[in-house]
Amino acid sequence: MADIVVGAYLFRRLREFGIETLFGVPGDYELDLLDHVEEGGLQWSGSPNELVAAYSADGYARIKGAGALVTTFGPGETSALCGLAGAYCEFVPVVHIVGYPGLKAQRGTQILHHTLGDKKYDHYIKMSDQISCASVVLMDASTATSEIDRILQAMFYHQQPVYIGLPIDIALSKVSPSSLETSIIRDLPLNDPMVEEFVVKEIYRRLDASKNAVIIVDGGATRHGVVSEVAKLIDITQAPHFVTGMGKGAVNERHPRFGGGYNGASTKADVKHTIENSDCVLWVGSYLSDFNTGEFTMKVSAAATIDFQRFYVMIGDKKYDVKMKYVLQKLINTIEMQPLSVVVTDMPCTPFDGLQAPESQDITHKWLWQRFTSFLEPGDFVITETGTAQAGMNEAWYPENVHMFTQSVFGSIGYATGAAVGSAIAAREVNPPYKRLILVTGDGSLQLTVQGFSMLQRNGVTPIIFVINNKGYTVERLIHGLNADYNNIPLWNYAALLKAMGPDVASKSYQVAKSAELDQLLQDEAFCHASYPQLVELFMDPFDCPDSIKLLGAAAGTHNMGS
Repeated sequence: MADIVVGAYLFRRLREFGIETLFGVPGDYELDLLDHVEEGGLQWSGSPNELVAAYSADGYARIKGAGALVTTFGPGETSALCGLAGAYCEFVPVVHIVGYPGLKAQRGTQILHHTLGDKKYDHYIKMSDQISCASVVLMDASTATSEIDRILQAMFYHQQPVYIGLPIDIALSKVSPSSLETSIIRDLPLNDPMVEEFVVKEIYRRLDASKNAVIIVDGGATRHGVVSEVAKLIDITQAPHFVTGMGKGAVNERHPRFGGGYNGASTKADVKHTIENSDCVLWVGSYLSDFNTGEFTMKVSAAATIDFQRFYVMIGDKKYDVKMKYVLQKLINTIEMQPLSVVVTDMPCTPFDGLQAPESQDITHKWLWQRFTSFLEPGDFVITETGTAQAGMNEAWYPENVHMFTQSVFGSIGYATGAAVGSAIAAREVNPPYKRLILVTGDGSLQLTVQGFSMLQRNGVTPIIFVINNKGYTVERLIHGLNADYNNIPLWNYAALLKAMGPDVASKSYQVAKSAELDQLLQDEAFCHASYPQLVELFMDPFDCPDSIKLLGAAAGTHNMGS
């Protein structure tokens, strides 16, 4: 087998586990590396900036299982850090490949561009170390392939971003491709069988004795790959099940045993009562952050909770070092062989009260998100932005087979537009692809990453984009500075953006201020199934927001101070 260059080896490894598209911005320290993208079986998707590239790789990874971006040393890589930090805290595996100056140049006495002027080349990897589960700069071609494999192995084990620095000369060094014959291990090691057996028996015992068990599906279910196990557990137990904001899109919300969303104090009353009075709560992948818990207003019994996590399971206050994926699989098998004696009763709550008539002619949050329930269709792919869009779409009742994600913990505004690019490209690479891509964002967020629109159109993506124009940062207004000028933003003509970002692409935009106008538009067949990009600018009151955001605004200031 003929030798290949290190760069091609890395790209072939990426292709091995499903990555087909690389995101990034070309820079002089990586240009030689990029010449080998096609040799590695990949295609290049150039980004308008590195931040959008990082968000795109994140969105891509949430569909394909992993994503990758290439940046240049210094300004390029540091511009991507915000996007990679979000991927780190939300367990999204992304490979950050950075083109470095050659080894001879690094060892020289001259000050090179993109450095900090001190002839040191380790400043930036030290920054990335804090938001990577593993990192390396390849300084020796003889160990390059084993180091690449080590780093990629760590990414799949921890389900978090990794950093690989490639000096120009190392990237072009010839190495044997023989290691490619051994696949990267993506599955976690098996559990200790005795501990696993004990844990499963205890969970089964609690379930069998329970009078009103429930299942809460949280962000860890999607991020750690147990969605299929959760679906089987729901079917076999027939327990009422619920989602948090991070768990939205992980289950079939039209399942007869789906009970709705849980977000602490702002939760629908009958849903809240059902969960908080349960004697056995199976909480899959809990992530107890402020935004995901209604500002810590969830009141679930700790003693009654069984918390399933990637590397452990908590039963009450006892922690067991077992991976939840294998525990769930064994629990399902146990119940199949020995059905629970629990009698299935009528659902104690309903997920949705039904669409209420608009209280005014204006578009309000109370009406808007309920109205989305009938607009959404099976097969839709929904991406929502941090803030009112994120909170609002959590209130919609999704049809079967609607997929959705958002960035709940890191909460970086602007994320959704870049992530929509990556997820749309990834979705086209899987079978079957999504039916419609729906991006719901806000005016303030969009101003950070609007350049992503050019990538959507360049790649032939035909989204329906809803932009909430409420003249600034509504969430911040409610936290502090209700009428402060710093919560205002520059005035844009959002309806003109698609044409500006893609003058040679057919598109259509709408500006809507009244609920009746929007209701009519959402029923229009031509709008609902257009073959070209569309944008709907929604004019809304700057002080209106979903109830959960009102709760957040009232509590966030206190929590931000540590009270």
